[in-house]
Amino acid sequence: MKFNIKELKNLLVSVKQNHLQSVSIKKANLELIISKEILQLPSTSILVKQIPIASDLKNQASNELQLKTKLRKQPAQKNHFVEPELYFTIVSPMVGTFYRSPAPGEPHFIEVNDNVKINQTVCLVEAMKLMNEIEAEVSGEVVEILVKDGDIIDCGQALMKIKPEP
Repeated sequence: MKFNIKELKNLLVSVKQNHLQSVSIKKANLELIISKEILQLPSTSILVKQIPIASDLKNQASNELQLKTKLRKQPAQKNHFVEPELYFTIVSPMVGTFYRSPAPGEPHFIEVNDNVKINQTVCLVEAMKLMNEIEAEVSGEVVEILVKDGDIIDCGQALMKIKPEP
């Protein structure tokens, strides 16, 4: 399931007009939660819930059983919930070609599990024959690189996920 910006904007307007406190949409590998509860996150952050892939499905049942057992062993609390992992997603500010290194044959700017600092260059996006440096907006560990070197990317497309430093 894909959302385009117009559909998402219409959904947000509908939530506001109908005075809804929260909306949750789940389908296949997408989970979208819209809530009026204020979270203290930078505007470029995205909350990501890991969705299991087919190879993980057989282990999922035992993992869920272990998780339920752990939750049952904890003392009951009125507003108890499991806090999801929080990642910052670096998105492309433009349409172009994604490059992980400054030139062919040179080492990549970053690799998965590398620690990055704010304003550190993490990749390049070539647009109209100009190389645009994309910088990290947070310090933390690179969890996943979502685009392959040389891929054509869209404006707003997720490029990589960073787990912020505590």
